[in-house]
This record gives sequence, structure tokens and C-alpha cells, in this order.
Amino acid sequence: MMKVLKQTTRAGILLLLMLLPVKEFAQVAPFTADSIPVVNGEVVFTVDYEQDLTKHEFHKRAFHYLNSGLNPYSGGFLASNNDSTVTVVTDYLVMSKNVLSVFAMYMTYHLTLYYMDGKCQLTISNITFMEKGYFETLEQSTRELNMPEYSGKAIFVDKEYSTLTVRRASEKITEAALERINEVIQSIGHSFSKEVNV
Repeated sequence: MMKVLKQTTRAGILLLLMLLPVKEFAQVAPFTADSIPVVNGEVVFTVDYEQDLTKHEFHKRAFHYLNSGLNPYSGGFLASNNDSTVTVVTDYLVMSKNVLSVFAMYMTYHLTLYYMDGKCQLTISNITFMEKGYFETLEQSTRELNMPEYSGKAIFVDKEYSTLTVRRASEKITEAALERINEVIQSIGHSFSKEVNV
């Protein structure tokens, strides 16, 4: 009886150890085109990271990742303190490329991290998309121009963007954008779960 109890206890401990990492990755499961979160008419991605870290340690690790691991097309800090970090990020998304043309978009968004002891919440919001040509013209212009841009909801949910040269353009942009968003979410999670020397 004692032998059976020991085996059952060992099996229970082994099962618990096997499930622990699953919990960590379950909280940052990839978003898909079928799971686009809409809050008050806007696409907002929210993820909670639970880790045995102080809010100061969360802040330090997040700041390190944003400075050296995020690697966006461009970005900047709007605010950063012990309670939160707010950044504006622009990523360059290439959906397809050939000798004659490139189908690409620039995606700009706010990446916000809220720090608490034992928990950090990430939100990606204020998502907008702009065609490559328009964005680059705007970048090079010395005067203010009004270029067409699309909200996250217009692309992800309403599928408003279309072009004669690309079939299912909104779906292709959604796929590339979600790949980048999920990559950022997973990378931030990894920076919280490993030793970081800063």
C-alpha cells in the first residue's frame, strides 16, 4: 500500500511539473484571425504575464527588451516609470515580394506595459496601417500631408483594404501583422522568464 502511495505521489508531482510550463505558455497563446479582440470598437491585444518578479524587475527586463530585442522599423518611448512603460512602435510588414513589386504595409501601434509585483500586463492598441508608398512619402516630406491609413479594426475585422493587384489583401496583412504581434508577445514573455543581465 505504501509503495502504491509513493508511486501515485511521484506520478502526481511529475504531472504537476509537466503542467507548470504549460501554464506559462497558455497565457501567451498565439492570437489568430479567428480570435481578434475588439474593445469599444478598437482592436486591442491584452496579455497577462505572471512571474515571481517585483514590479521593478518587470520594468527592468521590459526596458531591456524594448531597447535591444524588439527591433522595430522605428519606435520611441512616450512614458516610462516604475508603474508602466508606453511606447509607439512602427513595424514594416512585407506580405509578398517579386521582381516587379512589393506588397508591404507599415503597422504603427502603442505597446504599453503595466507593472505589478508578480504580474505584468501588456496591451497593444491604437493600431494603424499605411501603405508603403504613402508612408515613405510622408516620411520624406517636409510639409504635413494627409495620407490614407486604416485602423486595426478596418484590417483585422472589417477587411476594408483591397487592391486590384493582390487577392484577399486584408487577410494577408492580418496574417503578417498577427505573426509580428505574437512574436513580440512571446519574446516579452521569454524576457520575463529567464535571467537577463542588464
